Amino acid sequence: MTDQNQRECLLFLGKLDSKQTKRVLHSIVDGICKLGPPIYQEYGEVFTLPEWWNLSDTYTGLVKQVVKEDTTKDQILEILSDLPDGHKQIVLDVISVRRDDVRQSLKTETSSISDAVLTDFDWQVKLALSSDKIASVQEPITSLDLDVQSQQGQQIHSIELNREDLKKLITSLEGANKVVQQLKS
Repeated sequence: MTDQNQRECLLFLGKLDSKQTKRVLHSIVDGICKLGPPIYQEYGEVFTLPEWWNLSDTYTGLVKQVVKEDTTKDQILEILSDLPDGHKQIVLDVISVRRDDVRQSLKTETSSISDAVLTDFDWQVKLALSSDKIASVQEPITSLDLDVQSQQGQQIHSIELNREDLKKLITSLEGANKVVQQLKS
């Protein structure tokens, strides 16, 4: 969407009185937080369907961008410069009141990209003796069975790793655990 189109979409909010503006913006934030999207039928007399879609998409994008980038009040006012002052204040109020809700929803959305979860694992150390070349190397191989629960059900993934690959796997799993712990706090 070009800047000109975005400015026009931001101005659609000016068609509403302050009470309706507040209600629309809170329902847009509810949609971001997966509490139910805003309903067109409530505003069908004010907006055409394309205007409604543009308004909803523009303000959804604006709220997400403002929260992600931790935008200041002055920067938000600059983005909303064409809106009437009363509407600017309502947008600022809704964003400030619901910022934590949106941030939590964005974190949840980001962390739930994959629904697969490691439920259990089993490992064995093997010393390959079946080939003269491999037996002469005498490097143990770790056989790792990962039980993964996903939407398709329980799956077992078997991996054979040498010592170096095992260290890399452990390091990456420890890093992933640190990220998960940071997200939880």
